[in-house]
Amino acid sequence: MSTTASELVQAYFEAWNTFDAEQRRKTLEAIFTEDADIVDPDWTADGREAIVDAVGQAREKLGDLALGLTQVISAHHDVALYAWYLGKETEPVAAGYGVLTFEKGRISEARNFFG
Repeated sequence: MSTTASELVQAYFEAWNTFDAEQRRKTLEAIFTEDADIVDPDWTADGREAIVDAVGQAREKLGDLALGLTQVISAHHDVALYAWYLGKETEPVAAGYGVLTFEKGRISEARNFFG
């Protein structure tokens, strides 16, 4: 899988905004390493299967609110820093930052921050 950091960030947000559970699973399995983890202020998920479950549960709680990418702030050396918002970009319900770490063209770590 030869994917740029920006493409992986875009795919990460695509997965978060996919309502179809099977399609979301396919996207998450394609972009995360098997032993990846996510650390969020409210929860953690260790391993790709736990990530699929946790993102699915979070998607259900978010209802129809979109998780949007404000911008990729910077990316270098297999790490990307980005800003995100929940809801409408002009009137977000929440906003923050995230860091994705990549390994061999897949996400190995995701760190989410409110801010």
